[in-house]
Amino acid sequence: MFHHVAYFLGTVQGKKLKKEDYITPPLKLPPNLPPNATLFDHGAPEIARQLTMLDFKLFARIKPLELVNQAWVKPKYSHQAKNILHFAERMNTLTRWAATSILAQKDKPSRAKMITDLISIADELLKLNNFSSFIAIINALEGSAISRLHSTWNKVDRKACLRNEEMYDIILPDSNFKKLRNRISKADPPCIPYVGLFMSDLTFATECNPTVVDGMINFVKCKYINDIINRLRLYQQKPYRFEVVPTIEAPLSELNALDEETLYEMSLKIEPRKPK
Repeated sequence: MFHHVAYFLGTVQGKKLKKEDYITPPLKLPPNLPPNATLFDHGAPEIARQLTMLDFKLFARIKPLELVNQAWVKPKYSHQAKNILHFAERMNTLTRWAATSILAQKDKPSRAKMITDLISIADELLKLNNFSSFIAIINALEGSAISRLHSTWNKVDRKACLRNEEMYDIILPDSNFKKLRNRISKADPPCIPYVGLFMSDLTFATECNPTVVDGMINFVKCKYINDIINRLRLYQQKPYRFEVVPTIEAPLSELNALDEETLYEMSLKIEPRKPK
């Protein structure tokens, strides 16, 4: 099966980049930014851009053959899917980093502001078609450690809360993530899709279709898998062209994130459970 899919993977040509694809847009930084500015002082638009640049580097490294035979879920073959596993781990770390950033704040107004900042960053990521980091941050905001902070959320601007609800609605799993799939399919590259959808589709294609039919290789299955992988490959061919901002890129390259258990314990200390 592996060899037959590999044959199909060699048959697709990439799209040629246009002249405008090489143009670097101007920076989107707040005016009068102080020398000692923190990461979040740089504003949501540029933070989202720098996140996206880092994400695309990892996304572009994923090789087609890493997606064959579900190597990413088989410890024995995980070395064959190191790039996709690294990308997935980066997204999980980003989710924990966002939650850590909120819970690390010393008081309720600061936590509310951090939530607002992260909602703005998620909104900017959506505009950039970076569905991967977009989902990672929304997952942090809707995760158990953050969503339970009702007293903190009451301090968040109503408009920001409504926007968060709208964005969360996009990633709901209803009808096999219909809204998210539609959004990704309509996005003009450059785009970083939610790779989890491709992994899910490949799992279905691999497990729910026989490899051999009437004693012959099921080339319909091979083509089905090939089509899924080639859709992902098309997104890898048009990179983002933003200028690197070292003061943003550096902290986003090495995310300081606590583990899930610690995050929930911190959440309980900030807002203890109410007695029944």
